[in-house]
Amino acid sequence: MDVIVDGAGGFKLEGEPETVLAVVDAVLSYLRDRGRAMVGLVIDGDDVDPETLTVRFAEAPVDSVNSLAVTSRSVEELVNESLNELEKALPELPVACRQLAQVFQGESPEEGFEPFHRLAKIWEHVKAKQQALANILAVDLKSLEFDGRSLPAHLDELNGFLQEAVQALQDGDTVLLGDLLEYELAPRAEFEARIVDALRQAARAA
Repeated sequence: MDVIVDGAGGFKLEGEPETVLAVVDAVLSYLRDRGRAMVGLVIDGDDVDPETLTVRFAEAPVDSVNSLAVTSRSVEELVNESLNELEKALPELPVACRQLAQVFQGESPEEGFEPFHRLAKIWEHVKAKQQALANILAVDLKSLEFDGRSLPAHLDELNGFLQEAVQALQDGDTVLLGDLLEYELAPRAEFEARIVDALRQAARAA
């Protein structure tokens, strides 16, 4: 197997890994020691995502693959880029909640149905970005506390209100949905900035 790291072939593996997954783990260890993270993996010309890697190649012997190419980026660059992206997007989240609340409390609440689904998708993206950053920085989000409460407690509360909002949407209760958006979800959208600030502090410490 030819192991290629950031365009350079002939990568020398430490030890004698027996599976393709073990080879990737060895490359990941090499990258971590140099402050870098894998952002792309190509095996025999095909892009491979993490799920496919663990399903198809966890037990695959090394000689079953001809080439394995890894691309990486500086962890510092990735973290700062993601933090900047989140910090730019987060102020729009509570604004969108309050604007949607006005729509649902207005004369044409049906106009808010599609934007509400988009809002939920954006929020989902924000949470995924936060988790990805935490993974890169080796930060256990469950250990964070805000106002004397653990982050999981805050997230459970958020998820509860989101589920209640979805149920209100399904029931056509636009008055309740508007109230939830304005008085429950908008403040929790503002809270997301505090999580990102905690990740920023972790990045500086790292």
